[in-house]
This record gives sequence, C-alpha cells and structure tokens, in this order.
Amino acid sequence: MMNLGRTLVPLALLFVASPTLAAPKKPEQVVACTGPFAKGVTHASLVKAFGANNVAVQRVGTGEGETQVASVIFPRDKARRIEVLWIDETRLRRASEIRTGVESQWRTEHGIRRGMTLAEIEALNGRPFRLYGFGFDYGGTTLDWNGGALDKQAGGCTLTLRFMMREGADNAAVHGGEQDFMSDSEAMRKAAPVVDAVGLRFGE
Repeated sequence: MMNLGRTLVPLALLFVASPTLAAPKKPEQVVACTGPFAKGVTHASLVKAFGANNVAVQRVGTGEGETQVASVIFPRDKARRIEVLWIDETRLRRASEIRTGVESQWRTEHGIRRGMTLAEIEALNGRPFRLYGFGFDYGGTTLDWNGGALDKQAGGCTLTLRFMMREGADNAAVHGGEQDFMSDSEAMRKAAPVVDAVGLRFGE
C-alpha cells in the first residue's frame, strides 16, 4: 500500500513555497503628462479616473504667502497625495501644474522619486542643470535642464524638481538670497541636496 503520509508532506511543502502564491506587487504610482494627467485634464476627468471620494477641491500654498485652487487627489493620504493646479480656477480646467506632496511615493516616467540625490538627477539628465539656492519659498527648485534628457517630457510639459538641504551638510554657500547655481558647482556639490518634491508644468 502506498504511504500517503510520505507523499503528501513534500507536496504540501512545495505548495506553500510556490512563488505563484506570493502577494502581488502594488503598481507603481507614475506621474507623467500622459494618461490621467495629460494636457487636457480637468477636475471632472480626475474624478472619473480616481473616484469622487479620492478627489477634493482645496486651496493650496504656492509660495510667498499666495494660495491657489487645486484638485487634490488622495488628500488624506500623504504617500499618494498629488495636486493639480488650474489656470481656470472657476471651471477647474487648463492645468498649470501637477505636483506631488512632500511625503509622496509617486515617480516620474524617468523613475525620479523623492530622496534621489543631486548626482543621480544629473546623471539622468546627462549634463549639469540650473537650480535655485535655498533659504526662500522657491529654494531648491530647478530652473533649466540645460538641454539635457530631462528637458523634454512626453505630453509637452516641463519637469520641475524641488530639492531640500541635508542636515549636517555644508549648506552655507547655497543658503540665503534668491541666487541660482549649476548642479556641478562646488557649492552645490558640497551641499549635495536631495529631491523633496516633483512637479510637471504646462504652458499657458
């Protein structure tokens, strides 16, 4: 007679260890000027794409004490929060900027995410780029990709990143006043800031 105990135990172990039972990976959150965030995006299209319970109309800060009406996706989820600012604030259409929250896990189509280093972004761009120094509301924001690979985005928008200073780094030369720097300057190399937020801007 066949010994069922010896037969079933190895099969059970194989079944438990089967890679097909592993929990599926969550899809990456990619923000790009295509799909739900394409140039023709409206508040209504965001509601259709993400659900009415996940999109709210709020006033958000834009720097220097100013605010603007935005459609905020996942407003209560810091990891997924993303804001769409409007040129037409009454009808909530004609997007001017799409930006992630400071604790966001969204990535760009190039894989850029919060926490990436200045050197990593420069490598993706293929050349140095220009950005603001720190110490004011727009501090750390990219200004010009200098004709690099990040200069053009699918869908016709412009990529903007905001960097933040690292605690304990040599930040003295890049802090204070509305001055700008090349990413390969000695001052920026010493500061070595990291990405704090990602934005996509459309023309008027």
